[in-house]
Amino acid sequence: MRPRHTAILMATYNGGRHLREQMDSILSQTDKDWTLYVHDDGSSDDTRQIIDEYVAACDQVKVLDYAPCGGACANFLSMLQRVEADYYLFSDQDDVWLADKIRLTRQEMACQEERHPGKPVVVHTDLYVTDGQLNILHESFMTLAGIHPEFLTTFDECVIPFVTGCTMMFNAEARRQTVFPADAAVMHDSWVTLCSLRADGVVSVLRQPLVLYRQHGHNSVGARDVSTITWGYRLHHLKEILSLNRRIYGMLRALGYGSVLKYIRYKRRYRRMVHGRASR
Repeated sequence: MRPRHTAILMATYNGGRHLREQMDSILSQTDKDWTLYVHDDGSSDDTRQIIDEYVAACDQVKVLDYAPCGGACANFLSMLQRVEADYYLFSDQDDVWLADKIRLTRQEMACQEERHPGKPVVVHTDLYVTDGQLNILHESFMTLAGIHPEFLTTFDECVIPFVTGCTMMFNAEARRQTVFPADAAVMHDSWVTLCSLRADGVVSVLRQPLVLYRQHGHNSVGARDVSTITWGYRLHHLKEILSLNRRIYGMLRALGYGSVLKYIRYKRRYRRMVHGRASR
């Protein structure tokens, strides 16, 4: 049997401040069977210099050299189109991975592939939410953000983004089912997850936090405490909330989801289920 190739795809842009910590955490993984591919999106700081240092020092680090893509989502998906592998992980530039992240995620992947042979499989985990100096602010991103993956197991149910890209591993079949071009994608992680579920794939969650999710004020997508989202907050941010929902529905519709009434129905269903869980 040929060796399985695992590709870590890292998108960078002006990330020099924290990049070394993340690169070092990947190099320190207990599972060493991977290649790290990096594509920089046109940084003006020392990001590219740092990447070149790691490329020179480690054969497992490779640069994908092509034109900037103009954003994290397009950057990640552009790498996914170019790299052939058996398994994929996405890496942000400013987090820190715990040493067993790849090993434990790969272990869960193997279990799911044994149970569901030939199917697209996505595995994702929880995260520790930290400040800029990696002091833990919250033990569970999922709890903080009010995310309940147990209610989001089919394509029809998947009405909110719930897989965090920097935690996910997915197999080659999930990549094969990912639709390109992905002009309607809100974020790369949601797009891969939705394409996998649309193809009757499996999304499995490890509740164990395996990433230090750094909050420094410049995150592409940050951690928001669901308890602060009151009706007053919703009214104040109504325009942004409606815009986000339009984009999420547009992404679903591009994959054949159906009517906006279906989207609203399943979103209300999800909220009822979450409320029922919270009131027990």
